[in-house]
Amino acid sequence: MRYHLQNQKESIERVGFMKMIKKVIGVLLAVCVIMISVVPAFAASDVEEMVLSHRFRAYQLFAADSVEGKLLVHVRWGSMFRDADAPESFLGELKSNSSFAAGGSNIFASCSTAENVAGVLENYENDSEVVKAFAACASGYMNNTYSDTTFANGDTIGEAGYYLFQDAVDDADGSYSVANAVILRMAADSKVDISVKADMPKIEKKVRENTYTTDSASSTIVSGTGRDAVPLHYGAGYNDAADYCIGDAVPFELIGSIPDYLSTYDTYYYAFVDRLSAGLTFTETDGFTVSRYDVVNGSYTFVADVTNAFTLSVTALESGETELVLECGDLITAIPGLKSTSVLIVRYESRLNRNAVIGWDGNENTAYLRYSNNPSNRSSHGQTPPDKVIVFTYQLEGNKVDTVGHPLEGASFLLINEKGEFYSANTSGSRWVSEEKDAQPITSGENGSFVVKGLDKGRYFLREKVAPEGFKALEEDIEFEISATILPDISDELAQSWTTTASDALTSFSARLVQNPENAVSRFDVSAVSDATVFMDIVNSKLYDLPGTGGVGTTVIYIIGGVLLAAGVVLIIIKRRSK
Repeated sequence: MRYHLQNQKESIERVGFMKMIKKVIGVLLAVCVIMISVVPAFAASDVEEMVLSHRFRAYQLFAADSVEGKLLVHVRWGSMFRDADAPESFLGELKSNSSFAAGGSNIFASCSTAENVAGVLENYENDSEVVKAFAACASGYMNNTYSDTTFANGDTIGEAGYYLFQDAVDDADGSYSVANAVILRMAADSKVDISVKADMPKIEKKVRENTYTTDSASSTIVSGTGRDAVPLHYGAGYNDAADYCIGDAVPFELIGSIPDYLSTYDTYYYAFVDRLSAGLTFTETDGFTVSRYDVVNGSYTFVADVTNAFTLSVTALESGETELVLECGDLITAIPGLKSTSVLIVRYESRLNRNAVIGWDGNENTAYLRYSNNPSNRSSHGQTPPDKVIVFTYQLEGNKVDTVGHPLEGASFLLINEKGEFYSANTSGSRWVSEEKDAQPITSGENGSFVVKGLDKGRYFLREKVAPEGFKALEEDIEFEISATILPDISDELAQSWTTTASDALTSFSARLVQNPENAVSRFDVSAVSDATVFMDIVNSKLYDLPGTGGVGTTVIYIIGGVLLAAGVVLIIIKRRSK
């Protein structure tokens, strides 16, 4: 018998299996792993290009005697069912699967042959739920029939039939894996016709910059296409780069999308894997939240707090980094009703610590998704390319000297930010406090130097509280300002799609002296090339105790004079009383 691809059945002599080529079933379904030997994160278009040029293994679901005018002739079970009991087992799965229940009965209930199954399938459109579920069942029977031969779109395949195509690259090289689907396709005219859509979970990591107010929209997490597309907005200030003071709490977001093939899984593992640099500290007391957003009336809208669906594990790595894993064992059960128009957003804070890299190298942080990638194998997981952000911080290096440049030990300073908070540092780290009494002063060492490590851009006031012994303390604050140009200041578009190097994220560093009381600052400059440091030499004037005339004899005269004066007063009082 011959099977065709038309909507209307012709005669019994020529029973159709599929519809015209424009209706050829193109199902994106059971997730397989595409291994990509590149470290940077990829935009959606990059991933699509890689998938479209990729190679696949072919698994023959149905065989046919020949192909005539895009029609399969005499359909039978393919080589992936070569085990004697495989066809019967597969039919049993089709008949027991609730996805095929229609009108109270299973659509494959009366099927006993490949031709019967073909006769049912021809009634369904591309990407229908029935066809997706059918491919999910069939994917469990894939074997190594064509394991030594791979195909790309347009290649010639040796035997006519109906195939499942699966990505051909394994994970032996340790590259990042990107999810794509098994493709259900007919090999018409012996040509492989693969229309690949790079649908997969996506992740974006963002950091909030406190001087950046723009609310940018995602270019990769978008519901719909064309004029119906609804982009996700990150929220004011969130982007790929920020700068902070050591001790500050740095807000982060992890945004994960939901694949449209979720419904083809019975269970779906989903985890955010976030790696913090050694310069950031996460404590479980800081906590995290996970929120669900759906497209409602043309915009992403908060639906529910789903934090309880995830468990957190925190691992300190030998590199000094910290790995956070937010894990949901089964997304389908834990968060019912998720759709491809849903997103999950994790929000948390980490504190910039004393191990933070100062200056131009910055503190990079990456995140990726780990997720189920095979509906027939619950333990099989893939991962997305990582997305990264970067946090910068700067420093002040001061020197206390006398008028001829000799270093002075023991000068004590307070550093105050533009919010009126006081810098306080000790052996356990640094922070900003609201009360002066809680601040730990900054003191110049034996060589006259002091360092304030980890400053954000902004305006600062350096107040001398105690001068070195024998020197006059400054009566007014030294005022200076740090400036830096990072991604949000360069381009909103670049700020949301940064994937390159730290030097592309921080393009300039400078500082200026705003107020110099008593001309105390004799040198003020910056090192903008390597470590983004402000240098300042601060001069103290010596207090002089000048000598006078006289000596010990003068002191004795003062004492004798005092005694005589006291004696005279006593005599006057005695005389007055005797009178």
